[in-house]
Amino acid sequence: MIADANLRLALLDEVSVARAGDYYWLSTLREPYTAHRAVAGGPQWDDLEARLGIDRLPELEDFLRTLPLPTGELAAVTHLCLDGDREVYTVFPGWWHFGNHFDIAALDGIGMCPAVTDLTLGQGMFSDCSLAPLTGLPDLRHLRMCALDRWVDVDALPAIASLRTLDVANLGSARDAGAWRPVLAALRGNGVTVTG
Repeated sequence: MIADANLRLALLDEVSVARAGDYYWLSTLREPYTAHRAVAGGPQWDDLEARLGIDRLPELEDFLRTLPLPTGELAAVTHLCLDGDREVYTVFPGWWHFGNHFDIAALDGIGMCPAVTDLTLGQGMFSDCSLAPLTGLPDLRHLRMCALDRWVDVDALPAIASLRTLDVANLGSARDAGAWRPVLAALRGNGVTVTG
């Protein structure tokens, strides 16, 4: 189960891009949104589409949160980049400048993507987040992340048995750089190539 609503939105975007074969997949939602609107109310689809990327669209964001996440599609994800470059975020233009609207606070449930081999945890997208759920990704080989994000347990990284490369951005600027030193030494001892 994916408890964090923002992780769920990012994964919805990931599988929807794959399904549509296009980064701009929101335009494929006219019919499902219209059916949802008949029950829940809200603006017409044409109004939402015209305002997409211009105005904040809480009605569309609420609708997106109701869409199912097919487990078969999640299981097929091999490369996952959890950063701020997703079409789903156009429902709140300029969100990056207004705080942490799409911050991910928990990675619990990421194991529903067991085929992930390559994972990017983008800078500024995580707050007080545990890395322990990454141990549930049995094929994770390559991990990119930012030391400036607030990770509660960087010491969980050596437990990712399949990890082969770790790229940590902004390590020299991290407020908890000292906590990283023994972790990076343990990873190197495990044969992981560490850069950053």
